[in-house]
This record gives sequence, C-alpha cells and structure tokens, in this order.
Amino acid sequence: MSDMEIYRLLGLAAAKRRTSKGLTQAEVAAKIGLTRASLANIETGRQKVLLHHLYRLATALDCASILDLVPSAFVFTDESEPVTFYGSDVSDQQRAQLEHFIRTAGKR
Repeated sequence: MSDMEIYRLLGLAAAKRRTSKGLTQAEVAAKIGLTRASLANIETGRQKVLLHHLYRLATALDCASILDLVPSAFVFTDESEPVTFYGSDVSDQQRAQLEHFIRTAGKR
C-alpha cells in the first residue's frame, strides 16, 4: 500500500461515522474549522490530515478516541534493501517471516 492509503482509510472511517450520525459535511467542517471542500477531500483520502484536525474531527463525530478513525494496523510499503541473515540456515518461509517482522518492527 502507498503512504496515502492511510489517509484514504481514515477518510472512509470519518465519512461512515459522519453519515451514521446524520451530519452533513458542512456541519462537521464548521465544527473543526475547515471548509466543506477540505472535509470532502479528507473523506476521499485526497488531503492529508494534521494531528490537531484529527482530534477535532474525532470530537465532532463523537468518537471516544482518534483510534476510532485510524486503522488498527498499517504496513507501509517502503521498499528498501533486502534483509540479509548471517550465521544460521533458515528456510525460505522462515526468511520471509523474519524479514516481515524486522520491517514492521522498525515502523513502530
């Protein structure tokens, strides 16, 4: 997934929550200090969200936490150098599992 995918997922969650609350984009945008067009861009993942806007958005949508709007897990596709293992034989499956663990642990 691309880095912008996280914004798309956040936008989908916000739009779903907004519609379930029966709120318009204009109403929510006014509560968080953005234009309706900006909120529309956020809901479609075309606009990045500043952290303070995320908190305002969560409050406007009556979320218990900003975590209600963001994906519980996300793997960035940052292609980097291959991971090399020395000193021990590992199977292809073990190598893939180790490489996945190393790449995801480094993103936390």
